[in-house]
Amino acid sequence: MTKTRVLVTGAVGYIGQAVSQRLQIGGYDVSGLTRSAAGLGALDARGITPVRGDLDDVVLLERLARDFDVIVDTATADHAESTAAFLRGLEGSNKTYVRTSGTGVYTDLAHGSASDRVFTESTLHTPAEVVAARYASDFAVSDAAERGIRTIVIRPSMIYGDGASEQLPLLIRRAIISNRSVYVGAGENRWSNVYLPDLAEVYALAIEKAAPGSIYNIGAGEESLGNIAAAVATLIGAGSAESVSPEEAFGLFGQRWVEVALSSNSRVDSTKAREELGWNPLGPALVDDLTAGSYKRVWSFKGDPHDHTPAQH
Repeated sequence: MTKTRVLVTGAVGYIGQAVSQRLQIGGYDVSGLTRSAAGLGALDARGITPVRGDLDDVVLLERLARDFDVIVDTATADHAESTAAFLRGLEGSNKTYVRTSGTGVYTDLAHGSASDRVFTESTLHTPAEVVAARYASDFAVSDAAERGIRTIVIRPSMIYGDGASEQLPLLIRRAIISNRSVYVGAGENRWSNVYLPDLAEVYALAIEKAAPGSIYNIGAGEESLGNIAAAVATLIGAGSAESVSPEEAFGLFGQRWVEVALSSNSRVDSTKAREELGWNPLGPALVDDLTAGSYKRVWSFKGDPHDHTPAQH
């Protein structure tokens, strides 16, 4: 029996590695797109067929779209040219294209204040200007189902697990450098979150079950950024977390990161993924993983240079 051929972009990245491994377990023939020699070697070592290429090479992407049964795009949510190239190559084929976006499209620029808004996929929403292009791309991909493409958009919330993430290492590194863990304003802003293996399961289920044009908001739990900062402080032994003004946070992390991710709210309801795909997340809570799980294994010794010092006899 011929295996379904899947190409994963960003296959050596945080999401891409997890998705590739889950699809391998599921019996798919998985290839990974990478632009570096190191990436080629890493993929080959994992039994993933390496494909060398760049998202700027739209001619290559169109050809790859014709060669594979499924394209899973985890490399970036903000490269409109590569998205368009994949869709051109897939048009009329009824093949599957999975776009990775993010629930950051719901950011509210709250500067640490709480919000009671929880978004479903059908919630009417006018995005902040900083994420408006990404939000529009989600719907452009969903609408491409009318062109004979089985399009699926997956919006992960704050991802955690394996000691990595997008947001969490940024907070941890800054805390280690300065020996202070910070949050913005009241720190009451909340993000939904999802454990990395649970997210990878969504991709496998969506490839198997999702209807053309589907969009899924993915979150299993949620936590305030104040509590996350407190967990980071515990992780590195920095005492209590501290509040900083938005302006000070801009200097520490950069304005876009603060406004989109660290001081905003992004709360989502994932009932649609649970009901339509049968998704059942099982991972540990984010704060538990930070203080006693994968992040403790990866990061805690960096805050204490004596932590791994061999005992003297």
